[in-house]
Amino acid sequence: MNYKDVLSEIKNDSIGSLYLIYGDENYLGEDLVKRIKNHLVSSDFEDLNYAAFEGKDLAVDFLIDACETLPFMAKRKLITINNFEALQGKKNIHSESDEVRLIDYFSKIPKETCLVFYGLSSIDSRKKIVKAFGKYGKLCNTTKLNDKELQTWILKYIKKMGKIIDGPELAIILSHLDYLGKNATQTLMDVENEIEKVISYMGDAEKVEAFHIEEVSINTFQNDIFKLLDAVGNKDVKDAMKRLNHILNEGEAIFRLMTTLSNQVKNILNTKLLMEEGYTSKMIAAKIGIHPFVASKCVTQSKGYSEARLRHLLGQFLEMDYMIKSGRINDRIAMELLIIEMCR
Repeated sequence: MNYKDVLSEIKNDSIGSLYLIYGDENYLGEDLVKRIKNHLVSSDFEDLNYAAFEGKDLAVDFLIDACETLPFMAKRKLITINNFEALQGKKNIHSESDEVRLIDYFSKIPKETCLVFYGLSSIDSRKKIVKAFGKYGKLCNTTKLNDKELQTWILKYIKKMGKIIDGPELAIILSHLDYLGKNATQTLMDVENEIEKVISYMGDAEKVEAFHIEEVSINTFQNDIFKLLDAVGNKDVKDAMKRLNHILNEGEAIFRLMTTLSNQVKNILNTKLLMEEGYTSKMIAAKIGIHPFVASKCVTQSKGYSEARLRHLLGQFLEMDYMIKSGRINDRIAMELLIIEMCR
């Protein structure tokens, strides 16, 4: 099951007795735990009807005792275990007999108790204890949001904070994030932090404007790359060199810049080839694992290059990389020569 499935169970008051919530998007996992807690546990009797354990400190006897204790002035109680690493196949600090006892107990959990394990990004599905969750309880994988889900999440979050945002400004926020795509590094916690900074900067303003985002976003590197490539695509050497110097003066490492530019040229080449096969921008984004906004930029930029030219540029990147590492040329000079070559 997924995040929405558990939300549906909460809404329909059909919360089960045993859950294993795991996945890349831990933010969603923690959100589910909070929602289950808010639904089952009254704040008036939280000390009596809620118990939280850390996986590394978990004593099976204490856990079973907590589960067996009847809820006070309530229909149900909640027990949570965070980061129980025995589910991952790592070196286990719990004995095999402890795992056997837990597996046996999963089939005997009182209907008044809801037992939730959460906090892990991955699990080892081969382990008996993991299989026991599938047999006696429910497994929920909180995967990262797709593009449409992320946009909806951001819109709801901004609305919850009492602000409004239009489509163009939402696109700017998305372009500053590194959440989508195969190699994305951010989670929803990072996205939330970025939005919080924008909202804090806005003060009493109600509508999110482009300058609010540009002023506080720390993830401007990708946007600077787009601007540099736009200048290169327009064969504007002066503007391209200005963009390059801005990026380098901001403290970006030469090799990171070269790698990012090389990857972007690869994306443009792949985009050009896929467009010739009839792919749309949205299909290209899914095919090569990039954000739809990035794909749309690649579509535009691919029109300024032939396939042969793009392949030549990739070869130039490899040659300059070798010359820098072998000490034959200064890295900054190499980067400047590459930009000039790209503008030809």
